[in-house]
Amino acid sequence: MTKILSIDIGTSSVKAALLDGAYNILSTAKAEYKIHTTNIDWVELDAGDVMGAIVGAVKGLPGAGGAELICFDNFSPSMLLMDENGDALHPIITHLDRRSKKQTQDILNIFGKDRFQAITGIQPFTGGASITSVLWLMENREGAWRAAAQIGHINTYVYKQLTGVWAIDPVNASQTGMYETIAEGGWSGEICDAFGIPEAKLPDIAAAGAVAGGLSKKYAGLMGIAEGTPVALGTNDAAAAQLGAGNRASGGVLNISGSSDMVSILTDTPIINDKYYTRAFCLPGLWQFYVTTAGGFAVDWFREQFCRDLSAREFFDVEFEEAARMCTDEGLIVKCTPYLAGDRQSLEPKQASFSGLTLDATRRQMLAALLLAMHEPMRDVLDICEKFMRLDKTIKLTGGMLSPALNGLKSRLFPGYAFEAYDDCPLIGSARLAVENLGN
Repeated sequence: MTKILSIDIGTSSVKAALLDGAYNILSTAKAEYKIHTTNIDWVELDAGDVMGAIVGAVKGLPGAGGAELICFDNFSPSMLLMDENGDALHPIITHLDRRSKKQTQDILNIFGKDRFQAITGIQPFTGGASITSVLWLMENREGAWRAAAQIGHINTYVYKQLTGVWAIDPVNASQTGMYETIAEGGWSGEICDAFGIPEAKLPDIAAAGAVAGGLSKKYAGLMGIAEGTPVALGTNDAAAAQLGAGNRASGGVLNISGSSDMVSILTDTPIINDKYYTRAFCLPGLWQFYVTTAGGFAVDWFREQFCRDLSAREFFDVEFEEAARMCTDEGLIVKCTPYLAGDRQSLEPKQASFSGLTLDATRRQMLAALLLAMHEPMRDVLDICEKFMRLDKTIKLTGGMLSPALNGLKSRLFPGYAFEAYDDCPLIGSARLAVENLGN
């Protein structure tokens, strides 16, 4: 395999890369889109915009026409309904969406938290389990629900569009709240029956990276790539990034600093805890302990609200760097709670707040407090996992937020751990997964 086209489908953009057989990136291209927020907490993405961005990024990628294998990864949860042709019947409901709080409570009342978590590894919180969005659509968009041939995440939609094949991988399935994650089983008949969800509307589960179809004539023409080129089923971006960083065994830790700040810890023993999600991984016999909080979105918010007088360079090269140095200053009295994007592990809607403000407080102190708050979930999950498993003492880092200032801050906040930065982990991990599955 000499040329692999890898596509990373993120919350705000698509990045495409052409890799050689040694997984070296030869060229990259990017296309952006916008998520849409309405009614305060409805956060959606137009499915057509995603496919348009994929085509646009690939067409702008030098050498893409010679791709011999296509693979991708996606952010999730990212739930949508599709008709029999694979076209979207409703916008993608993203992981930032918080509309389905009532449905979360319904699941807890009808099914119970402990039983649900024992099957799925996660709690049915809006933004963290797609079943809450499914139930919201059943109640509020009856026409779209009746017309839906399949329910899935972005990877189901994109794979159907590119190949005509319906599929979802275990990692995305484990984020729906309808999959037997702990048992590494299939769709949970017990959960589906309890809430009237026909299993016929759920796609077939295939291995992450499985090549189940070739590129359709339509998208071959749009992308300028040969029809029938093998296409690998995409997996979740955090799972792909773990492989891209070289983590393949229990104890591997990955910290993704991008729009969100995420931590994924690999384990061969899926121990459930309310402080993290237990998800499937893209290799059999492994799971992920996963937490996330606002990252780049929070920093961008702070810059827009408090630092409009600074250019991007002045903000990141001076203000951000100085704030990062202040984070370990014991004299910092300004505090922040890490809920600017809410909390995907809480039924109660949470909001961020600053405390300890006085007339002497500065915006730099507030930014330092925000950066500290971003790392609280990471500290919590590391503390928990250290008690029952052996963690790799080198934490892999990746993501668009990486900088010497942020990397240095992480090293100071987590003594005893070394941090190593890796570029383009999702793109490389997806390519590795696809090639390995093609070989099998």
